[in-house]
Amino acid sequence: MVIVSLFNLNITPTIETVILSQKLQTMPKITSARQVQNIRHGWHLFRNRKTLWQMLREVLNGRYRMSLFTTLVVVVSIAYVVFPFDLIPDFIPVVGWLDDGVVIFLLIKALHKETQRYIQYKARERRSSL
Repeated sequence: MVIVSLFNLNITPTIETVILSQKLQTMPKITSARQVQNIRHGWHLFRNRKTLWQMLREVLNGRYRMSLFTTLVVVVSIAYVVFPFDLIPDFIPVVGWLDDGVVIFLLIKALHKETQRYIQYKARERRSSL
């Protein structure tokens, strides 16, 4: 009965959907706040991908300077993922890919912080030009 009412195109809530929504509200959280925040870093980069590309273009043209830490993280992480030598070889099924995932995660976090810094830099630049 519950499955039929869930796929029913009826807009009015039935007793089953009300009970189901109450159960969903009382269920324990599956993800922690830290995991959600880490997902938001990646989402922020995806949402602001134009800003990220603009920042990278300005870095290459010499109009903006990334922090030394971010520059090192970007260079080392790209080299680590691209080159075949790893701390844990990739032919080991799950564990071999896990270290690449951690490196990519650190790259996303560093780029997230740098794009925030770049946005602040552009805002200061606009304010000073007024």
